[in-house]
Amino acid sequence: ALPICLFLLFAAAYDIKQKYKPAFKMKQPLFLLPLFITLIALTSCRQTSKKDSEYIVKIEMSLSAFGVESDNFPSIDAVIDFSKDTSICVKSYYNPAYKGSTYSLTRKEMKDILNLLEISKLQKLKPAYKVSSSDQPNSTTTIYTTKTNYVIKDYGLEGDYPLKELYKIVYKF
Repeated sequence: ALPICLFLLFAAAYDIKQKYKPAFKMKQPLFLLPLFITLIALTSCRQTSKKDSEYIVKIEMSLSAFGVESDNFPSIDAVIDFSKDTSICVKSYYNPAYKGSTYSLTRKEMKDILNLLEISKLQKLKPAYKVSSSDQPNSTTTIYTTKTNYVIKDYGLEGDYPLKELYKIVYKF
């Protein structure tokens, strides 16, 4: 769309210059008018194409240790908000002998996550993944974009790319 927009704008600017050629010889500042109009129109074209793009706004992840036969396996709830440049991860345990904690991701980790998701084909991810063995951790990941939301449930943490990479960064394994 942008090349077509550029072509039309330059053609219009050239047409204006040819039509009013005598005025351009006498008054040089008028020559800048088509250029100025072209720049304004280009900015409009660029803004339109940005509106059509899909951007990742936020991710919510929830790791459930329910059913896992290990007292030291945590449950983790994470919210990563790219629009506010914030993250919060809350780690808890079913066994009260283990103390929970809260942590945030670094800017580099958030950037890595965003890069990972941007190069991934989110629409190709299945809504659910499941391993055959029992007593496995379960993760629910919700990815909010400017166009749609993707909800992925992963029993066993063996989902397709980029899920395992996300788990390593967010859940810290």
